[in-house]
Amino acid sequence: MKLFDICQKANVNCPQYLKDLEVEGITSNSQKVKQNYLFVCLKGTKSDGHLYIDEAFENGALAVIVEDENYSCERSILVDSTREALANMMNVFCGEPTKKLKFIGVTGTNGKTSVSVMIKNIFDTIHIPCELIGTLNSSSFSEKPKISQANFTTPDPEELYPMLQRISGADVRYVVMEVSSHALKLKKLAPINFEIGIFTNLTEDHLDFHKSMEDYFKSKLCLFDKCKLGIINIDDCYGKQITSVTKCKIKTCSIEQNADYLAFDIENHLESGFEYKIKTQQDVVSMKCNIPAQFTIMNSMQACACALELNIDKNLIKRSFESLKNVEGRLEKIELFEGRGFAGFIDYAHTPDALSKLLDTANSFKKAGQRVILLFGCGGDREKEKRKIMGEIATKKADFTIITSDNPRSENPIQIINDILSGTCENSDFIVIPDRRKAIEYAIVTAKKGDIILFAGKGHEKYEINANGAFPFNEKEIIRDILKNTKGEMSYED
Repeated sequence: MKLFDICQKANVNCPQYLKDLEVEGITSNSQKVKQNYLFVCLKGTKSDGHLYIDEAFENGALAVIVEDENYSCERSILVDSTREALANMMNVFCGEPTKKLKFIGVTGTNGKTSVSVMIKNIFDTIHIPCELIGTLNSSSFSEKPKISQANFTTPDPEELYPMLQRISGADVRYVVMEVSSHALKLKKLAPINFEIGIFTNLTEDHLDFHKSMEDYFKSKLCLFDKCKLGIINIDDCYGKQITSVTKCKIKTCSIEQNADYLAFDIENHLESGFEYKIKTQQDVVSMKCNIPAQFTIMNSMQACACALELNIDKNLIKRSFESLKNVEGRLEKIELFEGRGFAGFIDYAHTPDALSKLLDTANSFKKAGQRVILLFGCGGDREKEKRKIMGEIATKKADFTIITSDNPRSENPIQIINDILSGTCENSDFIVIPDRRKAIEYAIVTAKKGDIILFAGKGHEKYEINANGAFPFNEKEIIRDILKNTKGEMSYED
């Protein structure tokens, strides 16, 4: 494809003397540059692509895209943002698939995955081709190994736009996408316009990247500059702010106050989920959701609102929720424990707010004499400040806590655990087992009749990341092996 054609459609000024160059690929990784590739220099927190221009030319680059004029040369094109240019250029190079698809974006700290899965399930029910891109993505349209597909909620441009090209070529009409604050701030989605954007909630997270809640919120807010319609949870204080500052059309959702979509007549069936009604401006919709936890009401209501705004029949929406038994790794009941006298759930809770709500949910359906046992850890190379907070929440709200590892990455797992321990409540009942597999084994072996065990943090993830990289770690498979092979009591070392 001609460099001039790419630049013209990507709103980049191309020098006349470079316009006839034939581009055979685009990358921001100098090591992946091949003959006649375009190299885009990205500035990151740890490296600067501008420093690898010479390497890119040696590997065959025909031109480079820069945002630092100090690195301008005869075969460079200067832009304001190389990240925005990369997204736009990748989209053009892939045939502009963003013009062929309809996008629904879901953003927020918690609930993105659940809402996205619920929306896709509605499309599946009515047989409208739909693809999901997000945390649970193991898409056949992705070319990455499954163990690495979930590294980012929203894929980088060099993966995303070729994926969208394959999706559009398969006659898929809708793409439901989990939209991370990182993707918005780093302009990964520059060429994408959304039919509908959904805001779930905002609580403290990713402050190692954003540095402040204000920046985190402003990044999320960018989605609604790219939407025709925003569906907003106004029970969240940041949701209320969105309604007053965004320019797109807004529909509000609430359990607590007057809104375009209002949940009422809520019946809590504990472990079996909820039944409730949604009052809209024109109708009343009866809902049954099989997933427990209070936050499921808002999640399912926002998914329902999205479908209704797309003129999908309410009876088909109801049918889709009746067929949805769970969302993988989101308060997912472990069927392997059936008949063993205790219950277990796998959940992705890895923030203070999510962990607190998870424990509140488990405590809400705990009966007299039952214990809530929590197994959790905190990730490495992430906000250290939340470890102490999560230690306090865990030991305050769980009857017994097993503190272990959870993706320590480059950090020492023991140091992470010590950070958690600094917040544990006085006289609380807990044990430290750094090896996560042994911690899971301990939870199962020592479980008593009526116990509710929460395996928190990993959720859908089927890998663990330590200083040596990612390796397979599937909690459901590990639980199955333990139930099959463990006999009698075992001893553990801290």
